[in-house]
This record gives sequence, structure tokens and C-alpha cells, in this order.
Amino acid sequence: MPTTLNQDQIDARLRIVEEHMRAENAHDVDGIMRTFVENPTFVLNGDTFTGQEDIRAFYEGFGFGAGGGFANIHVEVRQRHISDESIILEATVTGEHINTWQGIPATGRRIEVPLCAVFPFDGEGRLTGERVYLDGALLLKQLGVLS
Repeated sequence: MPTTLNQDQIDARLRIVEEHMRAENAHDVDGIMRTFVENPTFVLNGDTFTGQEDIRAFYEGFGFGAGGGFANIHVEVRQRHISDESIILEATVTGEHINTWQGIPATGRRIEVPLCAVFPFDGEGRLTGERVYLDGALLLKQLGVLS
């Protein structure tokens, strides 16, 4: 279904998502958080984090900030899709597991996991959160936790 957004609205939303992705790849948690509304929601495979504080803790714990479970995180966008409600990215996340994450001690292993990220917008064109879907079993296999 084609979008009913005009080109200016689409461009404004794309700029926000591009700013968000630049901040992620720069490991700039403050920059990531600035792209969201005041009380955003972040969902990773069904686990929900609400509000700036919880979402910041998630990003820092994963490794987008210093001291997280993964280092050298990079998200490579493969494709993007635009709807009236959201911008959807197909991407691949890479990084190295250098610290304990989710109770799993550092393995030193590299991950490369495809993902889908949904960036929902409100009626005023503000980014209200992010929903990320990835294959958790693949990630755990790459860490050597699953065979």
C-alpha cells in the first residue's frame, strides 16, 4: 500500500532514522536517545523497555556505550521500507563479545546477525521508539552457547 505521507514528511522521518543509525554506529548513546520522544518504548524480540532510563541502560549494556557486552558494534542497513506509521530497516549487526552479556561471560567471538528494526512515528512525525527482531538462536550459536 503506498504511503499517504508527502515527500517532506518522508524526508523528515528518514533524517531522524538516519541520525539514529549514525549515532548507533558512532556508539553515541546520548545521540541515540536524542532521536526519541521523551517517553519512548524499545522492544527487542518481545522484551520491552520503557522510558529514556531503561532504553539507555539497554543500549549501554549491549555495547553502544563503553563497557557493554559487545565492542565494535556496527549496523549495516541493507534495505529500508516506508509506511505511514513506520520506517522499517533490514540490517545486519556485527560486533565482538568482549564482556558479560545476559549472563554469558565474554567469548571474544564475533557476531553477524541479520535483523529487522521498526521505527514507529506519531502523527507529529516524532520517533516514539524502536522494535528490533533478530534470530536470538543464531546470536547464541555464534557466541558458542548453542550448538
